[in-house]
Amino acid sequence: MSLDDVVAAVERLLQDAGVDDRRADGRVSPVPDARTVRYYTTLGLVDRPRIVDREARYGQRHILQLAAIKRMQADGARLADVQRRLYGRSDAELEALLATAAAPRRESHAQPVAWREVEVVPGLRLLAQADWTFQGTEDEVMARVGAALEVLSTRRPQKGRQ
Repeated sequence: MSLDDVVAAVERLLQDAGVDDRRADGRVSPVPDARTVRYYTTLGLVDRPRIVDREARYGQRHILQLAAIKRMQADGARLADVQRRLYGRSDAELEALLATAAAPRRESHAQPVAWREVEVVPGLRLLAQADWTFQGTEDEVMARVGAALEVLSTRRPQKGRQ
């Protein structure tokens, strides 16, 4: 894909996930433009594209990386935090991160639902629809739960500690 194709694909993915509806910071654009994609590549947030006939070519992983960056920025994360939290993530983990953003949008037009709640640890509760049953593989579910926990993580290093 060309750079313009990737930017358009990321915009569609973010719209589908509902990320563009909830910008936390007016200074951060909801969708990356070509210049931003190049900047993120320079920072190492996005894998370098393949070069074919002197033209940069992008793939699905680039789309996932860019959408995940914008999803985290929509939640108020700074680029340094995004870089730390996304480094080395697999495509499945990036997809899971985006799926956590899509959930509120899919349910926004639904009728009221009964919920079951389990306290995992103090301050962290797991909610499931009352009629929810386990589907998919345990690895898929755990990847999504792991990505959700990463999004919820608010720990910041204290000054003087690393």
